[in-house]
Amino acid sequence: MRTKRLFSHTAMHGTSKHFLFLALHASESKSKLAFHLNDMFAISHHHTEDDGFPNLEEQEFKELPQSGDAASISSVVKHPFLNQETLSESPTITPDEIQNLRSAITSVRISAEVAAYLHNIVIFMRLNRFVAGGISAYATRHFRAIVYALAPLHDLKYVPPSLVALAARKVYAHRLILATPNTERSMQWGSDFRAVEQVLKGVTVEDAIESVLSSVEAPL
Repeated sequence: MRTKRLFSHTAMHGTSKHFLFLALHASESKSKLAFHLNDMFAISHHHTEDDGFPNLEEQEFKELPQSGDAASISSVVKHPFLNQETLSESPTITPDEIQNLRSAITSVRISAEVAAYLHNIVIFMRLNRFVAGGISAYATRHFRAIVYALAPLHDLKYVPPSLVALAARKVYAHRLILATPNTERSMQWGSDFRAVEQVLKGVTVEDAIESVLSSVEAPL
């Protein structure tokens, strides 16, 4: 992933210029990626069964007849499976569009206040009592890159604080290592084990990120 090269017993295989690696991981799976490999992924997104597949359902809904009783039925009955012909017509992004987005990123501006906000989020993330690790230099590098990339995707030429918060949720969701009662920092200063255990009980990665974002004052 880092060198964009794959070595086999007989040859070396290189990737194309535009290279994107996606990994699917079942949330109920107990297996985890190695830390150094996990850190190579820029962002993550958690998709639950309750979220469904709105894009596919919307596409199929448009192709169904919407007259009379059919329209009423289609609003209630969902058909999650599409045929191969429909899937082949799914929206794609062209190399020119990718290049235009890359060019737009170079013109994105960030104020000193927003840059300080980004920096403070990283610091508060490292000092948060719920977090034991995962705030690597590589993560910070991805954090800053995603912040700039989100601006043109939202048709903006500047970075507002809301995009910084959005990037933090995407960049650190798969990276954070939650603290345990044994690794929580206040235990070094004589905190009660049971009290710390109660505080950390039920805390998720999302809770830790939201705790950090609520602690850092966003610029106006």
